[in-house]
Amino acid sequence: MAVSRYKLLAQLLALALFVALALWHYMMRHYDLILPPALLAVGLLVSMPLQWLGRLRPALADYLLLIGALILFAVEAPRTEQGMLWLGLPAVISFLLLSLPLALLLNVALVPAWLTLLGELHITAINLSMGWWLSLTTGLLIAAIMSRRTPYRLRLNLWRRGHKLSPANLQQNLKIEIARAEALNRPLSVLVLYIPQLDQADDQFGSQLRETLSLAFSEVVSHNSRHSDLLGEYRCNVFWLVLPNSGESGAITAAKRLSNVIAAISRPETGALESHNRVCTLQKGETATHFINRLDAAATKLLEPRA
Repeated sequence: MAVSRYKLLAQLLALALFVALALWHYMMRHYDLILPPALLAVGLLVSMPLQWLGRLRPALADYLLLIGALILFAVEAPRTEQGMLWLGLPAVISFLLLSLPLALLLNVALVPAWLTLLGELHITAINLSMGWWLSLTTGLLIAAIMSRRTPYRLRLNLWRRGHKLSPANLQQNLKIEIARAEALNRPLSVLVLYIPQLDQADDQFGSQLRETLSLAFSEVVSHNSRHSDLLGEYRCNVFWLVLPNSGESGAITAAKRLSNVIAAISRPETGALESHNRVCTLQKGETATHFINRLDAAATKLLEPRA
C-alpha cells in the first residue's frame, strides 16, 4: 500500500517528537511523564511498516497521530506554566489530518474542554472567545488557500494527463486511490480504453502522427473528465482512466460520453478515432493486486482480434 511522501514525513516528524519528548522527560527525571510519549512512539513505529505492507489502513495511522496529539496536550499542558501554548498542537494536527468541516467542529467543541483542563484561571470569556475565533480563522484561511489552489491543481492534473502517466506511476497512483477508497468506503472504477487508430498511425505513417493523435486524445479526455481523474498509458495504445468516487453506473456514463468526444478527433490519414472500452469497478474487500490483475485481463481482452 503506497504512502505519500508528505504523509511519511509527517509520521517521521511525529515519531521524532514522541521520542524526543520521552528522552527529555527521562533526562529531567520526570519518570511519571515518560510513558505516554513512549507508548505513542512505539505505536507509531509499529503502524508505519504495517501501513506500507498493506496490513493497516492509512486512516488508522492518521487517527493515531491525532489521538497522540490530544493525549500529549492532556498530559503536558496542565503541568507547565505556559499551558496555553499547547493549544496549537491538537488544532494544527486536526486540520492536517481531518477534513475541514470535521476539524473545525472538533476544535470548536474542544476549546472549552481544553480550558477546563488547564484550570479555573484559564476559564474566561476572553480565552473562550479567542479559542473559537482562532479556530474559525484557521478554518477560513485553509478554505481560502484550498479554493485558490483548485485552478493550480487543475492545471497540474491536465499537464499530467496531457503527457500521460508512465505505467509504473499509473499503478502507483492507482494503489493510492484504492487505499483511499477502502479507508473512506468510497467507490472506485477504472475505464480501460483501447484506441486502435494509434496502432495504424504508428505502423503506416510513423511515430509523429501517432504522437499527435495521442496528444489530442489526452487533451480531449482531460477536458471531459474531473480534475481528480487520472489518465495513463498502461500498454501501447491501451489507457487507464482512474475514476475516484465513481461506481459502475457512473463509469459507464463517463465511457459513453468519452466515446462521443473521442470520435470527434479525426485526421485524413486515419479518419475518426474509435475507442473500445471496458469498465472495472473495485469490489468490496478486493486487494490492489487482484484489481490490477483484472484490469490487465481487461486490457488483454481489448487487444484480441475482432471478427
